[in-house]
Amino acid sequence: MKLNNPFSENTSYHEEDVLTRTRQLDFIIGRFRIAIALFIILVELYQGNTNYISIAGYVLLFLYSCLWLLFQTANSSPQMGTWGYLHLSIDLLLMSTFTLLNSKVTTSYHDGLYIILVLIYLMRFGKKVAIVFSLFASAVIFFVCFSKHFEHNIAHYILIGTLLTIIYFVGNIMDMEKSHREKLAFLSTHDELTGVYNFRHFQNLSVFEIDRVNRFQKPLSLALFDIDDFKSFNDNFGHDAGNLVLKTVAKLIREQIKETDILARFGGEEFVLLMPETDKTSAINLAENIIKVISQHNFPNQRVTISAGLAVYSQEATTANKLFKLADDFLYQSKREGKNCVRY
Repeated sequence: MKLNNPFSENTSYHEEDVLTRTRQLDFIIGRFRIAIALFIILVELYQGNTNYISIAGYVLLFLYSCLWLLFQTANSSPQMGTWGYLHLSIDLLLMSTFTLLNSKVTTSYHDGLYIILVLIYLMRFGKKVAIVFSLFASAVIFFVCFSKHFEHNIAHYILIGTLLTIIYFVGNIMDMEKSHREKLAFLSTHDELTGVYNFRHFQNLSVFEIDRVNRFQKPLSLALFDIDDFKSFNDNFGHDAGNLVLKTVAKLIREQIKETDILARFGGEEFVLLMPETDKTSAINLAENIIKVISQHNFPNQRVTISAGLAVYSQEATTANKLFKLADDFLYQSKREGKNCVRY
């Protein structure tokens, strides 16, 4: 049984990737907002618009877009957060002001801005936030239509319908894409058959735990489990039965370990368990209990047992490589000494 070193890679964590993507999205949205505001100002000037209040409003929108880019990217978070609510409030205030100032105009640039902002909030914060923005915007538009000049605002009603249509269709497409992305994210970190971590993600988490032990001098134990005579089980009962054993063994191990423990499938019938803040005595008791639970479980075809090798970081192995090799050596020993046991 040749084992690769799980501590050899040092890649970024999923949380950091999410934050990086969020910050990149904020940069794109911020630059897009600035470009739209600048475009409107240039078009207004090109057409000879002499309404200084209107121009001042668009200049204010441009300046605010610059501030949005500055503060939102500096405080990027996947959640709405304080800055998100602040931006939503300011956008609603600005758009309401534009709507009231242009209440006697059948169409204006701010109508298109409503659509753009709905798309921005839909993409950045999701369907619920976009719906809130649309409801407030619709309330302002209805107020203008009923209190100012109802007969000239058919375009505003069309705008409301457009906002809701965008949220419905684009929002549903984004929900489907998000569900697909979450499934891919799960498959990138978990073993599809057993549902435990895959070996690649275990490597990432292991690097973090080793570093934490080095900084805080907490105990860290590692156990390697191997299902006994699994090849002959597959030969006698078929791969479907073997897959059922793998899933059941993973489930039984998960039921015994703590939430902070890290369990991963390591190869065909092998599992690796990293136990942060677990000393040798506690790790041995846990491994023995796992072995007992599996040996006593009523599998469909025949009794299934596992063997284990266990080592403790820093006490018995001063490097991650030595820790893994030591656990592997003890696993060999448990195989040689009759299986269905743990050696340490």
